Amino acid sequence: MKNLNKSVSNIILLLSLLLSTSTLAQEIDSSTKKKTANEQKEDSTRDFKIMPTISSNPTSGTGAGVMGSLIYQADKNSSPSQALVSGQYTDTKSYNIFAMNNVYNHSDKYHFITGGGYVLNNSSLNLDSPIDIPVFDTESADMEVKIIAIFQQMFVKITDSIYLGGQAYYIKQEVQATNNNGADFMSMFGVKNNSRTALGGIAEYDTRSKAEKIYPRNAEHISFALNYFPKALGSDDSFYNTSINARKYIKGFKGDDVFAMQVYIKYCSEDAPDGALATLGTRNVLRGFPLGQYKTRMISALQAEYRYQITDTHFRLTAFAGGAKLSHGSKGTLTGNRDSNNGDYYSGGMGFHYILQENAGVDYRLDLAYSSDEEVSVYATINQAF
Repeated sequence: MKNLNKSVSNIILLLSLLLSTSTLAQEIDSSTKKKTANEQKEDSTRDFKIMPTISSNPTSGTGAGVMGSLIYQADKNSSPSQALVSGQYTDTKSYNIFAMNNVYNHSDKYHFITGGGYVLNNSSLNLDSPIDIPVFDTESADMEVKIIAIFQQMFVKITDSIYLGGQAYYIKQEVQATNNNGADFMSMFGVKNNSRTALGGIAEYDTRSKAEKIYPRNAEHISFALNYFPKALGSDDSFYNTSINARKYIKGFKGDDVFAMQVYIKYCSEDAPDGALATLGTRNVLRGFPLGQYKTRMISALQAEYRYQITDTHFRLTAFAGGAKLSHGSKGTLTGNRDSNNGDYYSGGMGFHYILQENAGVDYRLDLAYSSDEEVSVYATINQAF
């Protein structure tokens, strides 16, 4: 709880920023209504919004940036497509940039997702945690992590609800300790630099309608992926991983409310390097944990979220909770592995959402998460967590 006071002040600041930027977005929407009929027709399939992004957690500090969301249609008979671009800088001199294009075309027969990004993260991992490591002489293990990632996914619709496809991606990760504890942490848990290239297959069962691809209200979306990382394609280690991501959406107690549930399971083979292990954290899978602190070869996670829409407004309130089990440790290196990360983890929280692009169901969300490590994290970003 030592970060609670700082987090509360951050939350107040973020709420003020969210309300002010939401008002600005509404003013921009109002101004577009003054366009001529021809201008409105030309823009009818395009909607661009830009909003601030903010994160605050004990590992990476407090950061701010911007994210842009472009909603468009590749053709008039397809679902809305979305292009995202973002950049953020934190008070630990960390930064990241990211871009993604999620395209549906030919009446949704083809679906492409292309993305890439760069991360430089000066992380400070809190050692006052369930992992008791008395050899460390200060409170944190400090490291500089650099990650380059590029990926491509391609799907073809087989039936109304079945998609089959493939994916390829490249990730290069470099880790450097910036204090003695960081060096000890890397040695004890088998953390090392790694490059990997994957080819894989994906199968999806997706009952979301064209109008609700981004904000489903009554649908199921299940993805199964199998990826292989051969040395022949430049991977430092040869291994595979597989994952299941099952999401269920049902109508809530009132018309526009949604109850969303997710089961996420990922398994990595024995030779998977530390950078490729299943991990807690991010803004999506079990919010509230620092990304990269807890990793193993397998994660089994369950989370749920209730999304309550405030009547006759552009705002929603959410409440979420989840739990995850990490297991199978890791092979690691000659000096250490991730076996001590095996265990159960929990988090929960609340969110305040602004409906940014109503026709496509795009939300700008502020999430406050509290973890079983008694740490508070804050996220402000675009789109739902799942």
